[in-house]
Amino acid sequence: MSKALIIGAAGFVGRYLTRELESAGHIVFPMDMPEINLLDKASLESALQKTSPDYVVNLAAVSSVGASWKNPALTMDVNVKGTLYLLEAIQQFAPKAKTLLIGSAEEYAQKDSPLCESDALEASNPYGISKIAQENFADLFRKKYGMDIICTRSFNHTGVGQNENFALPSFVGQIARIDKSKSCGTIKVGNLSAYRDFSDVRDVVRVYRMLLENSNKYHTYNVGSGIAHKVEDLLRAIVGFASVDIAIEQDPERMRPVDMPYQCANNKRIAEAGYWRGTPIQETLKWMFDNERNA
Repeated sequence: MSKALIIGAAGFVGRYLTRELESAGHIVFPMDMPEINLLDKASLESALQKTSPDYVVNLAAVSSVGASWKNPALTMDVNVKGTLYLLEAIQQFAPKAKTLLIGSAEEYAQKDSPLCESDALEASNPYGISKIAQENFADLFRKKYGMDIICTRSFNHTGVGQNENFALPSFVGQIARIDKSKSCGTIKVGNLSAYRDFSDVRDVVRVYRMLLENSNKYHTYNVGSGIAHKVEDLLRAIVGFASVDIAIEQDPERMRPVDMPYQCANNKRIAEAGYWRGTPIQETLKWMFDNERNA
């Protein structure tokens, strides 16, 4: 039975990962602000000393592209400086712990076919740039201190409880509320022409657990379904769950300054290791819609 410290455990993914690890028999220490703060070295050191973890997972981050454009400096502080403080604390107080750092598909350069871990990193937004820097520090700490650090490049994932700042929960929330009103309505959307690799959050946290529990061949893993969906098609699927007419209106406020037209994971590494389950995204969307509709 292993002990796992999850930083950022109160967030969307953190709640699912806590349940995933507990259901597998691990002792979980879920921590979040104000108890632990990536920019407060003392709180990191205290948490590691109190828990003596076998695993450390960092989910705390400025985690959306939109938020990173609004505050690039804060994004770099939390995602880069905060990760550096964490790695320093682990090296000092839990040097044998296995660390899982969550990165992003936003690290990659644009490519019109599924992205491999060996592909070029050339982020087009502050969030992606911060996650590349995180990986660079992870590599440095592996080489200098021999630390066991796994980095993910996680593609879009969603599920019940995700903030409506993200596209799919925004669509689901707006459409479910209109449907609940039993009147026709209009929803506001951003760019619908992009193709994205969307996964079920429950599949993603299963991969995170497997990366922690097993000896892995690589230091870096894409976490995604390997299937790119046009955002418009997923919106139409959600509209199809409703029993009233839904109009769609594009909102300039929801458009990103730079938006890749296509993004998809080559998930060969996690698939070959047996880590990937692969719930169809349409099932995930129906789960989300039903939950919102019945709330």
